[in-house]
Amino acid sequence: MKAKTTQKPRRSGTTAGRRILCGTDFSENAGEAAAVAAALGKQLKEPVALVHAVEKPYLLSPGAEVMKWLMSSRRKSLAQEAERLRKTGANVHETISYGPADEVLVDLANKGQTRMLVVASQGRRGVERWFLGSISERTAERAKVPTLVVRKGSAFAAWIRGDRPLKVFVAFNFTSTSEAAVHWIEELQAIGPCEVVVGYVAEPPAQQTPLGNASSLPHFGLSPEGRALLERNLKERVTDLLGPTPFRARLESNWSRPESRLAELAQEEGADLLVLGSHQYHGFERLWHSSVSRGLLHRATMSVAVVPWATLKNRAINLAPPVQRVLVTTDFSNLANHAISHAYSLLRGEGTVHLIHVIHPQELPGGESLKGTPDRRFKTRHSKHAQACTERLRGLIPPAAANLGILTEVEVIEHHEVAQAICESAERFGAHVICLGTHGRSGVSKALLGSVAQRVMARSPRPLFLVKPPPQ
Repeated sequence: MKAKTTQKPRRSGTTAGRRILCGTDFSENAGEAAAVAAALGKQLKEPVALVHAVEKPYLLSPGAEVMKWLMSSRRKSLAQEAERLRKTGANVHETISYGPADEVLVDLANKGQTRMLVVASQGRRGVERWFLGSISERTAERAKVPTLVVRKGSAFAAWIRGDRPLKVFVAFNFTSTSEAAVHWIEELQAIGPCEVVVGYVAEPPAQQTPLGNASSLPHFGLSPEGRALLERNLKERVTDLLGPTPFRARLESNWSRPESRLAELAQEEGADLLVLGSHQYHGFERLWHSSVSRGLLHRATMSVAVVPWATLKNRAINLAPPVQRVLVTTDFSNLANHAISHAYSLLRGEGTVHLIHVIHPQELPGGESLKGTPDRRFKTRHSKHAQACTERLRGLIPPAAANLGILTEVEVIEHHEVAQAICESAERFGAHVICLGTHGRSGVSKALLGSVAQRVMARSPRPLFLVKPPPQ
């Protein structure tokens, strides 16, 4: 007999570290960032490591006595800054490290148990800043922990004191990196209440095609249908990630790169903090991959938090939300119809099954197809064929479905390519799962459904449930 193991559910969110790491160069901006780090450390009851980096070229300067005096001055300034922060009630430990500031901070963050890295927005080193960005940008793009780039510390002070919520704008684009940014909101809520706006900038040519209306693409912006579907998908996905946390969605269309519009949206919303995910491309990768995070760091006027994709690795695995919408397709073969009952079984209680069949625009009954120019006779026969397919779909609905509270929608879709039709229908329907048989023939195209399933898997971001044929 196997023993059962019972585990208490872990709180979702990034794993809390043992300290907050903060870099300082004793500038006014760095002092403001250090004050934010100290306030966060005090609120979270975690120590703050205050780090000052000394460049190697400076250490090699001639004159041992001068160097000694300068290092003594740096240590004194660092001690004074740490003491200033301790007076606020924070647990602060200061240290001097040697090397370029961004390399020092990244090395300490990646090796130590660090919950968050806090830096000021100012600071550049050498001519390379024109190619590789400021110290804050270089740090944010390489640290394996979230990096908070502070521009206006007063908003954080008021939030941590409990005077008002923190206004947070999250840049989202349905990728795992942006999901990491959304998940990090839980870290902020552990400190104080937040007003969250999730922004998404759609590029119309890229977004209209999955919805099946690229041919009618408007000259400016998204079509009303495309906007409604994207907004629905955005709200559903972010709700899955944030849970009960309230948020407001802001969706815009833009024909150029999205970072400029996202920065404008964050400013329009009066955000105190812009949160974004990062792929963290390194070295020559940065020359080949354009980075929205880098563009936002350049353009944003408010504080920015860069959350690396790696933080998702530390999250507990949560249950997926229950399936409520299943799309299933059939070509009326026995093998394809076998998937229909499995599609209904995925719904535990109320839900909707979208049952579809794809026909070619030139398809006729009995496997015939139009050869030549469509005329009135063809259109009549084709229309009757589509209606007959609709009735056949209705005949495949399990009788027990309605008694279980499961709704069924049937649709015959005209399309030249079966897999594309399935993907487009899944997007319009907002399917939680796409259910397909593993093989069988697909209308006049005579394409194996197995190959259709492969193409659907490659094109659609939605979960795919494949049903093998029953044993002979």
